[in-house]
Amino acid sequence: MSTAFIPFAVDTSRVLELLAKQIYQSPLALLRENTQNAFDATLLRKHRDPQYKPLIEIEVTPLRVVVRDNGIGMTQQDLARHFWQAGSSSKNTDEARHAGVVGTFGIGAMANFGIADVLEVTTESAVTGERTKCIARRDELVFNQDCIATEALPSTGQPGTEIIASIIPGTHLDIGQVRAYVAEFVALLDTPVTVNGECLSGQQLSSLVPPVSVAWTDERTDVGISPRFMANVAIKLSNNADIGLDITNLRWNGNPLSGRLFLRSGIATIRTFRSGFGLATVSVGSSYQFGGVADMQGFQPTAGREALTTDSMQLLQNVITDIDNYVSILLSTRPEADSSTPFMQWVCAHGRYDLCGQLKVSTHPGERVQLEEIKARTESGTMPMYDGADQTIIASYSSEDKPLLILARNNPRKQCELNYLQGYCKVQAVDIAPRADKITPEKEWTSSQSALAFRIQTILETDYFLSSPHIAFGTISHGLTMLVDSKPDTTKIVLDPAGAAVATILGLYQTEYGAFGSMVKDFVRNAIFPKIADKVPSSTRQGAEAFLRAIRKPREVFEYEETDTSNLSVIWSDYADGRITLSEAVSRSKSAVRSSVQVVEAGTAGNVTDVVPDVVRNEETTRNSGEDEVATLEALPAIMRTDVSSSMKLLTIPRDQPALRGYRCFIALTEKVRSEMGDFFWQPHKTSIVWGGQKVLFIFLHHSGEFGLYYDLQTRDSISQNSGGKIYQTSTMVLKNTIYIPVPEEIESSFIPMGGERKRFEVRCDLLRVDGS
Repeated sequence: MSTAFIPFAVDTSRVLELLAKQIYQSPLALLRENTQNAFDATLLRKHRDPQYKPLIEIEVTPLRVVVRDNGIGMTQQDLARHFWQAGSSSKNTDEARHAGVVGTFGIGAMANFGIADVLEVTTESAVTGERTKCIARRDELVFNQDCIATEALPSTGQPGTEIIASIIPGTHLDIGQVRAYVAEFVALLDTPVTVNGECLSGQQLSSLVPPVSVAWTDERTDVGISPRFMANVAIKLSNNADIGLDITNLRWNGNPLSGRLFLRSGIATIRTFRSGFGLATVSVGSSYQFGGVADMQGFQPTAGREALTTDSMQLLQNVITDIDNYVSILLSTRPEADSSTPFMQWVCAHGRYDLCGQLKVSTHPGERVQLEEIKARTESGTMPMYDGADQTIIASYSSEDKPLLILARNNPRKQCELNYLQGYCKVQAVDIAPRADKITPEKEWTSSQSALAFRIQTILETDYFLSSPHIAFGTISHGLTMLVDSKPDTTKIVLDPAGAAVATILGLYQTEYGAFGSMVKDFVRNAIFPKIADKVPSSTRQGAEAFLRAIRKPREVFEYEETDTSNLSVIWSDYADGRITLSEAVSRSKSAVRSSVQVVEAGTAGNVTDVVPDVVRNEETTRNSGEDEVATLEALPAIMRTDVSSSMKLLTIPRDQPALRGYRCFIALTEKVRSEMGDFFWQPHKTSIVWGGQKVLFIFLHHSGEFGLYYDLQTRDSISQNSGGKIYQTSTMVLKNTIYIPVPEEIESSFIPMGGERKRFEVRCDLLRVDGS
């Protein structure tokens, strides 16, 4: 018998189309990649010739896209070694870094073949003067074969590059959408960039950020924002404590950091740039929800998508954390601090109650008075303090010569007032604290009361790691239905069986036992947890560190399933260097990209009521049971249904049914993220959601404030016509085999597939330290 061999065949054009579409989520990606390459070319030429005047021209028709620059150009060798060779970049040099180039991956040429079938490149090198023309037809390309037509042309003395991409027939290009897309990433460039003759660059950085009404302003040079961060800072402050910052001349750990930050409080989203070229819209943890523009040379984009690398995200998080701290110290000296809830939240998170002197506390009789004035008054004697709103008590304990200090009703102001008064003033609390009037002995408990006490104690010990909780039943003064008495060694919780929520749960034990367990879990999450949050071990720094180590234990450094597409450049570099075969490169690339994709279609979308039918009903029953409503934006536990499985990737609530905390749409985390990072969601956390362009970013902040988790989704279509985002109420749902996160109503239409439609999301996920370490 003879052995015959047949060739391993690769449909090169199909592979290129597949990889281009997989790596570059948007069909407009060729505009970004080619414009970025053109901008880098102008930077390199400018670095050599400071008198040079750069120009980038883009022409778009339904049939072709042209990107033309007068940059440094390429030699024939540059074309062969870098432009046409995936995984090889000419920009990983000291000269390129000093010039401030944006891209360094060397796989951008692939972007063209997502929607183009012919690519024509004409370039003239400013270094050698040689001029070259190349034509590549996708259907004729073969890996490692001489298949790109190349022609040497006479030099014209006008260096630069022109790329003409012929669009595949049937591909729709909306000129208005193209203009808006390009404007997003060229707005801040000093280099003129035109689209069909209209200049879209040269905007002022301040035009991208809403202005602050100025009540006070200051400019400072060489400010020590933190021990590692020096800069010039211009600050604007409004009467209601809105903050505007213009930060320049950055130095990080003693080294110059080329760039600028133009920030405003309360807008959450940050548009990131490098050398003025737009990279991604992101969000990081900030007490003040600082957003705006961050243009920093230290930012590194990932290849093929509008995202920053994990290291870049951590750098931005560290910078914003240091700015939060600096602004808080500064704001503590200003009367506007009294109008700043974010300042008070920062104080509570860091225990810096000594900074609360500018806050005002209510007095009766009299006006609100600054806490530092109360400190001065009480040096000669104590003042009475009351935590309540009973007018009879207020009248009884107050007088003209000894006004009564009345604490605010809501946190964080109440917490700031109380800790400052107790720590830095001489005050005496009016003794009218709520009390349990009559405790029912355990031997007199009904079977339903015993079951409820046992369930609550078990949940607090196993889910919240609370040590030695004690549950009792009785009547409570002041019309309260629950009283929590926390001491260092124990926590006692007294419940009134006649309270609406408690009575409902006790009734379920007798009439619908199957719903009893989940109702108790929801009651603990909604009613009890907010009153014991500071007793939960992981709310402390030590507890947070232990929990963080536990999450990271399976993997020292977590990078979501090798999806950061810089790995793709490594794969193709390995192929170019002969370390792996073509088939291995294709296989690894497809695997790396596919593993980062979440696809939602009608068959994988279901109703919340079909999967967890009791969640919405329980929410209505267990919340707001006659007491003050807990601040809805604080860290909250997830909705736990670990006995329920679901294969659905999306859950929705119809319009004719009540929403769940304002949400009607929930998307499942990818299985990889759930298995690697799912433990994070078992801990109480805050939820921030921001979106812009084709991306939505979920930021979950651990209730210790020490670290957070970001979950980044990017789609091929626009998420919303307008960017947006803010802190939302936490409504994560943890099931046996799935974790669902909430999607705000403003963008839910981008997640819910219509009949026959497939929603495709590229995913990135990682942990970020928020404490600045």
